[in-house]
Amino acid sequence: MVLRILSSVNYGCVLVFGTLLSAEISGGCETPRQKRLVALMCPVFLALQVLLHAVFGLETVKKLYPVIVHLPLMLLLVFALKRTIGVALVSVYTAYLCCELPNWVRMVVAMAARSELAGQICYTALIVPLFFILRRYFARAAHEAMTCSRAALWLFGALPVAYYFFDYATTIYSNALYSGVRAINESLPALLIAFYVAFLTAYHAQAERSYQAELQSSMLEVKWSQAQTQMNTLRRVQTQTAVYQHDMRHHLTMLEGLIAAGKPEQAAAYIRKVQSDIETITPRRYCENELVNLLCSSFAEKAQHAGARLDVDAKLPQALGISDAELCAVLSNALENALHAVAALPENERTVSLYCAVRLGKLLIEVKNPYAGELTLSPDGRPVTARKGHGYGCQSIQTIAARSGGLCEFKASCGTFCLQIVLPLKAAVPV
Repeated sequence: MVLRILSSVNYGCVLVFGTLLSAEISGGCETPRQKRLVALMCPVFLALQVLLHAVFGLETVKKLYPVIVHLPLMLLLVFALKRTIGVALVSVYTAYLCCELPNWVRMVVAMAARSELAGQICYTALIVPLFFILRRYFARAAHEAMTCSRAALWLFGALPVAYYFFDYATTIYSNALYSGVRAINESLPALLIAFYVAFLTAYHAQAERSYQAELQSSMLEVKWSQAQTQMNTLRRVQTQTAVYQHDMRHHLTMLEGLIAAGKPEQAAAYIRKVQSDIETITPRRYCENELVNLLCSSFAEKAQHAGARLDVDAKLPQALGISDAELCAVLSNALENALHAVAALPENERTVSLYCAVRLGKLLIEVKNPYAGELTLSPDGRPVTARKGHGYGCQSIQTIAARSGGLCEFKASCGTFCLQIVLPLKAAVPV
């Protein structure tokens, strides 16, 4: 008698569990009206279950369950909670899949204790905390996973939908799962394997898109920063040029006085001094590639402010067979790391050298800088750092080189760090 009452209680609990979890996975209730409707459906479903159980019996009710509970629940999610049909379907079937967790625990406890009553008690004790755990940690993640795109929805829903139909076909509408047919027994593991393969394939594709998006975002941020630096430089040059234009008549007067006084050597020295001052405000071009000029100009100014020197030997054409995003990421990370490494050295040793050229259809990049202390390389060749939030630059460079079929090597010897990168270009570009 106790076992029968407890089984009935658990039957009602799992119905409420599945109804509320379906609503949470679909996105939750946004208004009080929606909460009332979902709450109202629980006693309605329970009353319908009791009525049909009294009229048709338990086995018939189990077979009618998709029609009397799951279908109305999907319609509730679509019309009352304003969910799409796909989200409603996957939410209900995912909740159904989660209902197997307490059921599995019940069977394990019943077998271990050799008591069905112990299993039912464990089921009753587990189902409420399990709901709150799934609501807290799983429901939101599941909703975001299946609503980010249509492909993600069907990928995420493939397993619960397939399991739903498999379970009803082999345990509710037939006894095929327990009939000893090996092909049927192996079909569920095969389904899991197929889902795993599809999931990894889709995850890889999503990771590729995320990588490209992050790379583009990083490039835009760097370009924006470099553009701001360039604008500030141009404003400063414009101001200094105006000053020199204003002072030019004073320089000419000075030169005229020196020449009239018979002091040609002092006049020549004065001219060299004026030329040197003008050269300091003239923007420098390192090569024909505008992006490389922009990056080198920016990092040269950063180096100057940090008391360091950036030596650039760049022999690059205007067009390169590599995306601006990848080129920007490689150079920015390499130079940023190098400037950070020399910051701990005495000012007279803070020197960073950059070499860029195209040879045999490949882009060659070499960055050298001295460093202080000990430098450890990881098994995959990257410098190891204990600083929080650092170390991603080298990883990004290594990833870009690997993805493009190139090479990336980090060397540390006699206090000098050297980064060498070879990136294949889409087409050989003459130097």
